Amino acid sequence: MDEILAKFPDDIPVLINFYDAATENDIKADISRAKNLLKDRCSVCSIKQQDYPEIAKLWDANEISPSMILFKDGSPATRIYGESFYLDIVAKVGKYCREPGEEHVELK
Repeated sequence: MDEILAKFPDDIPVLINFYDAATENDIKADISRAKNLLKDRCSVCSIKQQDYPEIAKLWDANEISPSMILFKDGSPATRIYGESFYLDIVAKVGKYCREPGEEHVELK
């Protein structure tokens, strides 16, 4: 995984999306939308499980498609399994991709 993460800037998190060929067409549009909405906050990389089965298995991302792992500072920060609706992805990943001081403050 270090080889993959090394291809992205160090200063922002990287979301690795492991997907199965059977679900590729079903999730492609939503992954693209999520990638576009997150573009200033994290990098998104999609990996077909069949192309890299050893990496998918190593990261427990070989059974469910899509399986996403957000890496922050080189370590997994969160995982998302089986979720493909773009707004859900953005909501779950976005909270790990904020700059200090951008934390959500609940209004009263």
